[in-house]
Amino acid sequence: MVLIGKPVSRAGETRIYGHKATTHLVEVEQVLKGDPGDGNLRISSMPPTCTGGESYPDGDPLDPNQRVIIFATMQGGDWFTMTPAQGVLPFQQGTELPFH
Repeated sequence: MVLIGKPVSRAGETRIYGHKATTHLVEVEQVLKGDPGDGNLRISSMPPTCTGGESYPDGDPLDPNQRVIIFATMQGGDWFTMTPAQGVLPFQQGTELPFH
C-alpha cells in the first residue's frame, strides 16, 4: 500500500522479527496504491533489526507528526512500513509526488 497521510498519535506497540515496533494512528489523506479500507489506519514503524536492542536509533520515522508518504505492507494482520529506512518520506503540501 502507498498513501499520503499524517501520523496523529502513538497507538501502542507490537513486535516483528523479535523486535519492538511502535504503532501509530495515521490520518489518511489519499491512498495512491492498494485498498486499506476507510478511515484512519494503525501502522507500525518497521524497526532496524541490527541495532543491538534499540528500536529506532535514528528516531521513529512516523514520529514527526507531519504529512508523509507511507509505503506499507501487511505482516501478520498488521500494517508495517516497508523498510526501516525507506518506508516513510516527508511530503509537504504543494510538492509533486517523487514518482509517477
